[in-house]
Amino acid sequence: MSVFSYRARDINGLLVMGQMEGDAAEAVKMSLSDQGLIPVSVSKGAGGLNNTFSFSFGQSVKDEELMLFTRQFHTLFKAGMDMETLLNTLAGQTGNKFFANAITRIKTDVAAGSSLSRAFAQHPKIFNELYSSMLASGEEAGILDEVLGQIASVLEKDVILKTSIKSATLYPKIVTFVLVMASTVMMTFVIPKFAGFFSHYKAELPLPTKIMIGSSTFLRTYWYLCFGSVAAILFALKRWYQTSRGRSTLDKIKWKLPVFGKLGQKVANARFANILGALYKAGLAITRGLEITANTMGHAVFMHDILLVKAEVEKGRSISEAMRASKYFSPLLIEATAIGEKSGALDNMYFSVGAHYDMEVQHTLKNLTTLLEPILLFIVFGMVAIFALAIFLPMWGMSKAVMG
Repeated sequence: MSVFSYRARDINGLLVMGQMEGDAAEAVKMSLSDQGLIPVSVSKGAGGLNNTFSFSFGQSVKDEELMLFTRQFHTLFKAGMDMETLLNTLAGQTGNKFFANAITRIKTDVAAGSSLSRAFAQHPKIFNELYSSMLASGEEAGILDEVLGQIASVLEKDVILKTSIKSATLYPKIVTFVLVMASTVMMTFVIPKFAGFFSHYKAELPLPTKIMIGSSTFLRTYWYLCFGSVAAILFALKRWYQTSRGRSTLDKIKWKLPVFGKLGQKVANARFANILGALYKAGLAITRGLEITANTMGHAVFMHDILLVKAEVEKGRSISEAMRASKYFSPLLIEATAIGEKSGALDNMYFSVGAHYDMEVQHTLKNLTTLLEPILLFIVFGMVAIFALAIFLPMWGMSKAVMG
């Protein structure tokens, strides 16, 4: 028996890592499933755990790189290029050395007789379970060309979505950063200068100025305590989020936030429809498709409910009936599922719903940007007004005293 390193998720979405002995990777996956875990990756050897806390600068592949690789793979494969030449070409085109090495190893494995999907599955940091499972289904059904196109479409939708979210949140991030930096400069350099000036002339200070000077003095004196407290709180929140309860609680809170909660639900429903539709069209059994979809959602509560749907489907219930027990699946998604089950066109229904929610998300993001601009301007003007009052109120009082 050999030792395998594995990464799996529990029913709450918490990532679990460990080692297990087994005759083969498939046997280890079955053992993990028997324990109620969802296998993410299983690799021979114990190296995966030993490197858990190691630095791996440059050992990653961006979503855009993976999408471009898949599009090019699909185009060249469709053109009839042989696999060795195809993989050599793609390895030479990427500027990411880590990615190029992985593609080269895939080429070597395929040349040695490995199936394409199994060779891809040996690199779970790059090609997740969704990717390798769809490849395996495409190979088995003889529709690899079609499946590669579906994978590329799923990746492209994810990239477009993430790019849109980054664009929508860029302005708030810049404004927040500028506010924090400006406030820090004011509190550590400007306010102390005025405090010395007011003290020299023994000016009577109004309450806002006293609060501002007191805060500035505390920040400059106990700066290490302030920054240490913030760092400790962020670290504690991160560790708590890595627990099952913490992740579930924070994910629930996210979905209850005004505007952002509805946006998150639309994103989740769009991803569910796009991914499960692609898996179903690729020929995977619906229960297996639900399992893979749950594992790629990135949201603990939604993942939990998808796995509950899978369990109910295995008992003989229809997907739509099982989905009605959850408050996170939208009515549109549930009704589309019911129609798709009756008509036998479940994949097409999911693609339609996914496209609808993709448009809804883009529309919501545009409205969000429009909504945030005046709010952020109000906050900026508020901060300016607070600092201005703290500085100019005592100066105004001094000028009145001189004139009087």
